[in-house]
Formats: sequence, C-alpha cells, structure tokens
Amino acid sequence: MYKTSEIIRFITITFGYSWIVWASLYWWTDLPIVAIVIIGAFGPSISGFLTMYRLRGRAGVRHLFQKSLQFRINWKYYAIPFLLVPFLFLIAYWWTDRSDALIVREPWWIVPYFLYMLFLGGTLQEEYGWRGYLLDALQSRLSPLWASIGLGAIWTSWHIPLFFMVGTGQANFPFWAYGLTVISYSVLISWLYNVTSRNLWSAFLMHTMFNVMLFMTGLHAENGYPIGFIHLTITVLMVAIIIIWKTYGKLNYEPLEEFIPSYPSVTHRIREGKESQ
Repeated sequence: MYKTSEIIRFITITFGYSWIVWASLYWWTDLPIVAIVIIGAFGPSISGFLTMYRLRGRAGVRHLFQKSLQFRINWKYYAIPFLLVPFLFLIAYWWTDRSDALIVREPWWIVPYFLYMLFLGGTLQEEYGWRGYLLDALQSRLSPLWASIGLGAIWTSWHIPLFFMVGTGQANFPFWAYGLTVISYSVLISWLYNVTSRNLWSAFLMHTMFNVMLFMTGLHAENGYPIGFIHLTITVLMVAIIIIWKTYGKLNYEPLEEFIPSYPSVTHRIREGKESQ
C-alpha cells in the first residue's frame, strides 16, 4: 500500500510547481499564453518522476517510463480512444446544432493535432503523474470508483488558475461543468487503464484524444454560453454511469503485485534482524 504522506507530497509538488509557474509567467512575463500553459503543465509528470525516484531510485523512473511504451494493446481497446471518444464529441457537436468546425471542414488536421496534444498539449506533461503514479496510489487505498473520482477532483482543482487567465480554454467554461466532465472522464480513463492491466499508454491516448476533439469540434472557443460543452458534459457523464453500472463500480480493477512497497520488505527486515525467521 502506498503511504498517505507520499501521496500528499506528490500533490504538493504538483500544485506547487504548476501554480507558481503559471502565476509567475502570466503576471511577470510577456510569453504567449500557450507557452505559459505548456511550461506550467509539467507539474504532475515532474512530481510523478520525483516520487518514483524517491521510492525506488532509477528503477522506479525506468519503470514509470516503460509503462508509457506498452503499445501492444488489443484492437478493441484502441477503439475506445480513437472511436468512442470522437463519437462522444460528435454527439455533443451535433446536439448543439453547430457547423463549420475543423472536424467537418478539414478533418485531416486531426493527425498533427494528435501529435501536438501528445507531446505539448498536456498528455506527456501530466499523465506520468496522474495515472503513472497517483491512480495506482489511490486505488491501493480506496475503491477504484472513489479513487477515480478523487483523482478527477484533484485534476480539476489543479486547473483552477487557468480559469483566471485570459486566452485559456478553461476561461470559457463554467467551473461546475468542467469539473463534472473531468471527473466523469477520469472514470473512463481509469476503466481503460485497468482493463489493459494498467497500461499507461492507454491513458496517454485517452487524454490526447479528448484534447484533440475539444479543438477539432471548436468547443474550447465557443462564443457566449458554452452550450456545446454542457452537452459534452452530459454525454461523458452518461457513459461514465454506464461503465460504473456494467463493472459494478470496480472499473475492471484487479490488484497486481505492488511495484512500490510502502514499507521495507520482509526480506529486508529479516536481514536487519527486525523480523523473526
């Protein structure tokens, strides 16, 4: 089981880095808002690698990195980020009765946007922390459902400064809708992450495709009240409820052998003469 103190330390480093960087660059530099967001968004992954190094040294860092390179996944699980996620956005798009979005006018932009979102749009900056460390830590202490909801709440709270920064996508959304969407989507990511035996690459794909479709459908830059994003919130929430119902709230979680022990192993304690043989 992961120690509570380590989880708190991870969250503190994550928020501390991102919030300080975002605030400092926004108020005291002339950098473009996109650059500010990108630089500050590295908080979760930096904290994830630091935490793994603290727990297991280089082996922990190597393990975390390797988790993101497990590309061999059953085709039906690849269909979740590449087919289901776009479908959910298109439902919200059509429900809103909009037109002229990039996904309709120039759908080929989805490829360069995918590469951008993977490397600079949040995925690499965040997922080594959120799913690479924190989800496993929370699921070792809570039920998979509550771990996912808790992570979603933390994930939402981490974005708070962006709601006060002109030019960010978050500045256009009601906080309640954004939070509900992120928490619901956190359930979807946890489900796919667990069903693929904690394959971090699957979380990478889910995070990337959400951001790609947000831009491709234009929901990040709606004028006036963001009704399209509200429709997306409802759609993602409904799918999350279905997954919770179908998996009885377990989200296909199966306890695996812990890679990161929260206390010295029995063998180590025996060697130190602190355990009866």
